[in-house]
Amino acid sequence: MEIHIIKNNRRNVLSCVREDGSTTSTDLGPDLPNHDMAHFVVESYFGLKQGFYGMIKSGMTIEELSNKEIIKTLGKESWLAEVLARNLQALGSGSSTIEEFISLVAWETNTMSIQPPEMKLSDVKKIKSSFDELCTQWEKLSDQNRLSLMF
Repeated sequence: MEIHIIKNNRRNVLSCVREDGSTTSTDLGPDLPNHDMAHFVVESYFGLKQGFYGMIKSGMTIEELSNKEIIKTLGKESWLAEVLARNLQALGSGSSTIEEFISLVAWETNTMSIQPPEMKLSDVKKIKSSFDELCTQWEKLSDQNRLSLMF
């Protein structure tokens, strides 16, 4: 699946093109797409098939995945992807450290009865590096350009 995050002065756009050519898109507004990039990094790195992008790849729309009633029905892997993405975003912003990441994820997943993936500090360093690289690429984009990713 192709993922396009389009930089547009005040209204950034997330667009996904599935292998069958079908698409789903949403207006991200002026916010930085860091959370969407964090999802890409953790879902790719840990091989999650039922996270945000995995669900889109399987046919769900971004709109459906934003619906609170649908969100309640999602499986544990979807919630795991959310926990990992949120904590990677916090790590990227400096709100937590590489050393804290594993314990924060373990604590949060434990409260949800979800098994986190096995992680070492080297894994956390790799996903942080990938996330930082995507954020840098995004910052360097000029208006009307896109960051394209394959999932």
